[in-house]
Amino acid sequence: MNVAYFPGCSLHSMSKEYDMSTRLVCKHLNINLQEIEDWNCCGATAAHSVDHSLAVGLSARNLSIAEDMKMDKVMAVCAGCFSRLKTASHEIRNNPHMKAEVEQMLQSPAPVKPEVEHLLQLLVEETGLEAIAQQVVKPLRGLRVAAYYGCLITRPQKVVQFDDPEQPVSLDNLLKALGAETVTWGHKAECCGGGYAASDTDIVLDLGGQVLKSAKKAGADAIVVACPMCQGNLDMRQKAMGLDFRMPIIYFTQLMGLAFGYKPGQLGINKLFNSPTALLKSKGLVKE
Repeated sequence: MNVAYFPGCSLHSMSKEYDMSTRLVCKHLNINLQEIEDWNCCGATAAHSVDHSLAVGLSARNLSIAEDMKMDKVMAVCAGCFSRLKTASHEIRNNPHMKAEVEQMLQSPAPVKPEVEHLLQLLVEETGLEAIAQQVVKPLRGLRVAAYYGCLITRPQKVVQFDDPEQPVSLDNLLKALGAETVTWGHKAECCGGGYAASDTDIVLDLGGQVLKSAKKAGADAIVVACPMCQGNLDMRQKAMGLDFRMPIIYFTQLMGLAFGYKPGQLGINKLFNSPTALLKSKGLVKE
C-alpha cells in the first residue's frame, strides 16, 4: 500500500519518537510511506482560530502536492494535522465558495482526489485487526492501558466519519489485538487542553489532570495516545498538575512495535518524559 505521509511539525521535532515508531510499524506492515515533498505546516489551532480561509489554504497546498505525486491517500498521525487536512478536504468538496478561494490562493485547481486518514483509521479499516494480530510475536499480556483518543480523531463526525465521537473503540480494539487489556474510563474522548499549552497553561493543567486522574482511578498502568499534543501535555506536565503519581504516556505505534518484536530503542521509548521502562520490565515486555 502506497500512502502520502504528512508528518507535520511535531514529528520532525518534539515527537520524533512517534515518527520513528510510525515508520517502523508501517514498514513492517508493508505500508509504503512517501513523505509529502516540501510540505508546509497545517496551520494548527493558530491559523484556523484567526483565519479559516488561510487554514484551509495551508492544508490544501499539502493535499495538492500529494495529488501531484499521484497519491490517492494522505495519512497523518498528529490528530491536529489530521483534523486540519480532513477539514480542508471536506471544505473543498462541499463548499464551492471555499473551493474557489483555494484555487485563487494556490493558482491551480483545488485538490479533490486525495482521501485523508489518520494512521489509526488506516490500520483498523484497511490493514485490519486480524492481519495486525498475526504479526504479534510478543503479546502485551498483563499491560492495563487507557486508550486515549482526545477530541480530534473522531470529531466532528460529519467531517471525520470515523469511529464514534463520544465512545470510540478503534484504539481499544487495536490494543486488544496486541494482547493488552484496556480499561473502561470516562475521559477517553475528552480534551487535554490542546494548544492552550502555550497561551493558557492553567487550562491544560486542569483538563489534563482530569484525564490522568480518571485513567489512574480506572486502574490503568499507562495512557496510550495517538496525538503528539496530547502526549506532550499529559507527559510533561504531571508534576505541575500536582499529581502524586507518575504515569507513562505511550504512543500506540510504540506498543505496536514492541508487540512486533522491535527493541525499545528502535521505537524511541527512551525519549518519553515519564519512562515506561520499569512498567514494561515488570510485565516481561523489555529486558533493557
